[in-house]
Amino acid sequence: MRITSNHLQTQIVKRISIQFLLSLPEGYEDEEIEWGLILFLHGMDRRGEDMSKLENYGILGIGKGLSLPFIIAVPQCPTESYWNMERDAVVALITELTANYRVDSNRIYLIGYSMGAYGIWDLAIHYPDMFAAIVPISSGGQVSKAARLKTTPVWAFHGALDNIVPIEQMTGMIHAVEQYQSNIKLTMYPELGHDILECTLNKQELYEWLLEHKKETGTKT
Repeated sequence: MRITSNHLQTQIVKRISIQFLLSLPEGYEDEEIEWGLILFLHGMDRRGEDMSKLENYGILGIGKGLSLPFIIAVPQCPTESYWNMERDAVVALITELTANYRVDSNRIYLIGYSMGAYGIWDLAIHYPDMFAAIVPISSGGQVSKAARLKTTPVWAFHGALDNIVPIEQMTGMIHAVEQYQSNIKLTMYPELGHDILECTLNKQELYEWLLEHKKETGTKT
């Protein structure tokens, strides 16, 4: 398992029904600090039981120059399943992490790409009081349930030339959420298509934006 300079350690853990990679930040040894948690949900082509598909991928494979003061968990969706079908397992994972690691339950964040971004929209809709902010990349969402996101900050990303998930799916969801709140923004890449994961995750300002958001009250999930 690769250990980057941004993370104290990365390990495979399976205490619940879903496997995941776990990365602890530099400084985690300080027992006085509670950390924000980023849960990253991958796209369709990383499904399965082979955890090596997630090594050096997505948020675990981004540039070494970034500062990532977060606990990071990257679960793997089983073959032939989808993230909305694994919703209970993902929530159980958050419960597990919050109980066993120094997670600040007011600072739990979701980042998802493609199928994973559909998954984080779904999670935030079903658990609107759980997450401090979400970052959907290359996806659409459930427009009819946008009112459930009235208190959830959103920073979305999409490629204008995406031929896998049409841009209208993302803009439709953004416009729907905007009817209920204003803490939402969309970054468009005018010359890029579906594959915008690396360029998005390599933005230091994304993680600074996450750190600006904290739920006013929070409970252990």
